[in-house]
Amino acid sequence: MVLEVNPNVPFTHGQCHVHIDQVTALVESADALLEVGLPAIGPVQEAIGKYVADMIDDGATLQIGYGGIPDAVVMQLASKHDLGIHTEMIGDGILTLVECGAVTNRRKTLMPGKMVATFALGSRKLYQFMHNNPMLEMHPANFTNDPYIASQNDNLMAINATLQVDLLGQCGSESIAHLPYSGTGGQVDFVRAANRSRGGKAFIVLPSTAKNGAVSRIVPALAPGTHATTSKNDVNYVVTEYGVAQLRGKSAKQRAQELIAIAHPDYRGWLREEANKLCVF
Repeated sequence: MVLEVNPNVPFTHGQCHVHIDQVTALVESADALLEVGLPAIGPVQEAIGKYVADMIDDGATLQIGYGGIPDAVVMQLASKHDLGIHTEMIGDGILTLVECGAVTNRRKTLMPGKMVATFALGSRKLYQFMHNNPMLEMHPANFTNDPYIASQNDNLMAINATLQVDLLGQCGSESIAHLPYSGTGGQVDFVRAANRSRGGKAFIVLPSTAKNGAVSRIVPALAPGTHATTSKNDVNYVVTEYGVAQLRGKSAKQRAQELIAIAHPDYRGWLREEANKLCVF
């Protein structure tokens, strides 16, 4: 094993330490860490964030995916109480909730009092907060993302973004058609964990359109070559700026009706026509 040693990297608690006996070579560096601030939140993201935030109760445990819309949800949770964190990535949005007192981790049913994550991406302020902070534990992904483990948090709220959803509820979150857009990530892990969690909810969030309204993100079928990420059998709530579609346990026709209702109004007629062609209606 070859490791880079950098004094700018925060020291954290948890199962994230490597014994020197496991190391073949060390590379020393003093490079500044990559910093990523909070994204700009527009009216679409804000509307989606409000729908989700209204469905999250005090005492819930949060998993927050990467992106502007999950961060928009976080920005609207500042008035909540005793939230907990069990997530793959920690960013400045979560730090904001800690600073305002919304996150205390007191009511977590797994590792109460502790924030749990695997990696961080944010500002220098976030990295300073992480350094030697006993409130935070960093663990490998095979711990944080294991649905059996994560689901031991009651009221687990999984909030993850996608690029495209078809009328059955399948999500393409990793590619635009055949072109890779991102890595696999923990979306499926946490959707399944939230479905297992007592009182849990799994949210898939996306704007209703792309390219300034020229393309609907809710589509009759995923574009050819799309890397299907989360299956129709796992997806529960899908949220756009037009509302919430609840899919789990519903028929193909009911799913299509729910999703068309939260599509952009300009595309609803087209989606109904395509649903008829696909014999969904």
